[in-house]
Amino acid sequence: MTGPYDLSFCIPTYNFADFLPQTLESIVSQADDRVQIVIVDGASTDNTPEVVEQWRQRFPHIKYIRRTARCGVDPDILESVKQADGEYCWLFSADDILAPHAIALIREETRLPWNVWLTNFALCDRDMRRIERHRILAVEEPTSFDWNLPEQRGAYLELAQTTTAFFSFISGIVVRRADWMSVPDQSEFIGSCWIIAAQIFALAPRGLVVRYHPGEALSKRGDNDSFLTQGLIRRLDLSVTGFRRVATHYFGPHSPEARSVSRVLRNEFSPSFLAQQRMRLSTPSDIPVFHRIARNQYSDGNPRERCWGWLLQMPLPVLKALRQLHTWWRGIRSALRRVVGGKAHPETPVASG
Repeated sequence: MTGPYDLSFCIPTYNFADFLPQTLESIVSQADDRVQIVIVDGASTDNTPEVVEQWRQRFPHIKYIRRTARCGVDPDILESVKQADGEYCWLFSADDILAPHAIALIREETRLPWNVWLTNFALCDRDMRRIERHRILAVEEPTSFDWNLPEQRGAYLELAQTTTAFFSFISGIVVRRADWMSVPDQSEFIGSCWIIAAQIFALAPRGLVVRYHPGEALSKRGDNDSFLTQGLIRRLDLSVTGFRRVATHYFGPHSPEARSVSRVLRNEFSPSFLAQQRMRLSTPSDIPVFHRIARNQYSDGNPRERCWGWLLQMPLPVLKALRQLHTWWRGIRSALRRVVGGKAHPETPVASG
């Protein structure tokens, strides 16, 4: 350890004063003098300063940086790491909850050679009632992946289940600060909301070792997506179009990495889900945005997937008719399966006893 802290929690926040106390409680309750909390406040208009000051009285190792104007989440994330003094930085949202013993866990993990640590987590509702375990990689044991070794890099891409595997979720990521800082700020993606993925993708050519922890080291608060302020369609565009652009920029449009990102995006946003969103559109300006989402989502898929992209862009009455036809066919197919499955097979003896 090069300084007084081995671990800094880097927390960007904006108007999360209602949630910040629970987040800080989950960290402070297991922290010691080697833990630092860095909070970058993007000019909140609520009582965030008062909340932070109350917690500084209890835990003095809080560094609070309050901006005079709102800059956005990407600059605040970058600033939080710059302001950190720990050897490792746990990037963390101001409304999520650290699991008990998570600090002890990450200290054990730092004995291994890695520069990005990725953990699974529990998905919860807004009141932090657990719903289910998230999916990241199809791995059940802690595993390290050296992206410099083709076989390990390929295995990682193959095992990825969601975009969280490609560093899309802030609270599940710990980085070795020296490695993060060795990469210049990826200014092209400031404002994209994907600055973490951009920074880590930029680190890959210099040497990226990802350590994956399949256990739930935190709980993610649901129904509190600050990116939904411009509506669901714009949020989908941010994910489908924006995240794909990051992968394409760093690895190329036809690279294994870009193809894996496209695959997991199709897993996360199914044709049925997108069709539902298309039929709910009421704002004319959202229609061309949705068409862009559909094109991007399926442009590099197989012929069947590209067909989905074409169908989703059809006029709404046609799409509704096709959806009704699909629902009708699924019902018929299900009924046929029940009939066939219920038939007795005379050649099969009936057990007695």
